[in-house]
Amino acid sequence: MRFHRNTIWLVPLLFIVTFPLWSPPLGDFLTPRGGFDPDLNKPPTDTHNFTMETVKILQNQDGKKTALIRAEQAHTDNNDNDILIMEHVDADIFDDDGNITRILAKIGKYNIVTKTLTLRGDVIIDKTQDKQELYTDLLHYNSEERTINCPGKTLLKSEDAEIDGGSLDYDIKTGQYVIGNGVKTTIKGFAEP
Repeated sequence: MRFHRNTIWLVPLLFIVTFPLWSPPLGDFLTPRGGFDPDLNKPPTDTHNFTMETVKILQNQDGKKTALIRAEQAHTDNNDNDILIMEHVDADIFDDDGNITRILAKIGKYNIVTKTLTLRGDVIIDKTQDKQELYTDLLHYNSEERTINCPGKTLLKSEDAEIDGGSLDYDIKTGQYVIGNGVKTTIKGFAEP
């Protein structure tokens, strides 16, 4: 009985006494292989990604409502939290007289900081007061400058004319259009002599 009680104390004593012999090989064995990636030690970036349903963005300038942007759904961009990615966009742009230009698009990006709206995918602009419609695939709206830019192919339709152009710039303050990059115009209502 006495020998058994002594062996229980001898085993831990044996581990302690022989520690200098077995600790280096055991430490080498337990060391992680493949090096250390310093990026894994960095704290995670502070992201605030979210998704919203039925979004409305109201813009004002000098106390006047300049735009109301609606979307069925919006979520933040994974790379930039200042950008909202919107789906099925329906926007109203107001001129200085309060006339509404309605813009519809499948997809939109809204930059919260620069207050710019980029629309893609079957963009339709309906300028009801002038009975004009514009069709394009890409539109940039700058809220601060109050301008619309369509760098690609555009088709402008009114009651009396169709203008097919390679690009369009529109200044909301002045109401001036600049259509470029190969313009084809069809004017209706002219009688042959």
